[in-house]
Amino acid sequence: MSRNPCPVTQSYMDECAAEGRDGLRGVVDHLRFPPHFTTAFDGRVLGRPLFVEETAIRGVADRLIQFHDLIVSLPSRLFGGDVFAYGEALGLDRRSVEIVRRNGLVPPIPYGRADLHRDGDSWQLLEFNIGADLGGMERTGDIPRALMDVPRFRQFAETHRLTYLDIGASIARMVTRCAESVSAADAPVVVLLESNGRVAKYQKYMLPFQEYMRGKGIDLRLAEVGQLRSLGGKIHLDGTPVDVILRYVSVDQILADSEVAAAMEPVFRAHEEGRTVQLTPICTDLHGNKGILPMLHDPRCRAALAEDELAVVDGMLPWTRSMAESKVEVDGDAVDLVEYCRAHREELILKPNNDARGGGIVAGWETSDRDWRQALGECDRRRFLVQRKAPAQPEPVQDAETGEVRDWFATWGVYLTDEGYAGTYIRALSESADSVVVGWDALPQLTAVFSYPA
Repeated sequence: MSRNPCPVTQSYMDECAAEGRDGLRGVVDHLRFPPHFTTAFDGRVLGRPLFVEETAIRGVADRLIQFHDLIVSLPSRLFGGDVFAYGEALGLDRRSVEIVRRNGLVPPIPYGRADLHRDGDSWQLLEFNIGADLGGMERTGDIPRALMDVPRFRQFAETHRLTYLDIGASIARMVTRCAESVSAADAPVVVLLESNGRVAKYQKYMLPFQEYMRGKGIDLRLAEVGQLRSLGGKIHLDGTPVDVILRYVSVDQILADSEVAAAMEPVFRAHEEGRTVQLTPICTDLHGNKGILPMLHDPRCRAALAEDELAVVDGMLPWTRSMAESKVEVDGDAVDLVEYCRAHREELILKPNNDARGGGIVAGWETSDRDWRQALGECDRRRFLVQRKAPAQPEPVQDAETGEVRDWFATWGVYLTDEGYAGTYIRALSESADSVVVGWDALPQLTAVFSYPA
């Protein structure tokens, strides 16, 4: 059971217990969402939101902005701008790097989501998704808005002066600014661009974002790369000129499918010629590679960092190493990495550098010695990292129907845009979940984050 919850959480739990399902405890019974959000996430909203002091979440966001700036500076600072050397250090082959540098390695617009675990005052970074393939943005707005529409929750929020940030307005302003360089239209046409076959497969989870952005005044359309046409150098979809592309097509998808590779060439050219701009150019796949994280613990990298940068890294990033290393330093001692991993299974998690949505992750404490040794032996060591477990504090939630209080463990998704901190949402797994890995199969509960003043 959670110990010493924050004062707003304690107040919420006390009022839930006192009022029963007809009061604050039953707020989730009255939530109403847009149609596509309901279709995708019906029954998956946690029994209560999470609460955080405003100065605390702002402080986390400030450190994440520093972290972002540090990450995008590494190719020039550590490798003199040699993208091939940098890519090799991340376990990328030459063909992958050639695609990554297709539009030049320019500093990307800050646009990303950091996934963190919180344990009291400690915030530990699990991964930092930069640029392409972000998800969950609509949850920062649709869930807290639905809660605020319930009178009993709105009363609680007003009493405790709760606020939230909705990233949608920031994204709308960001894409509109990007469109100004390629179009004089008042309302830009924006395409969320996926690889062939993926819109049909995953549109259930894309439609809530489209619905959400259209509510912010943005004409967002979903498309697969094979549907696009280039007319006069500008990208068109179904005969309509496209101003901005949110690129979800990955380097791996381009490498795996020659048709996708050919269809992306006009997109790259349109960006280069200033006719259709990519908000998330292909180089962002380099900055979003998880292989960067062990680099930040490597003594060769750390020698190039300033004291304030080291403080950010050491304060937020758990011990992380590339499996490509044979010898590493652990608490001041040089050790064989594989032997260390075998001996400390219950403290470690194995992750691929590139797979998204939890793919390929093995949590040592959830597996047997035999399976853990097999995972260590079979992974492509150039493309995997190992990281110490980052604890998450338990969050008590009272079941609306039974009144039973159970602990849930939250992953905090903190968003940044070019305007800075842009909002947070929660994916939570129960104490009885089979795995701590938040992937497609985990079906975590979702909820909002509200801030309260110090």
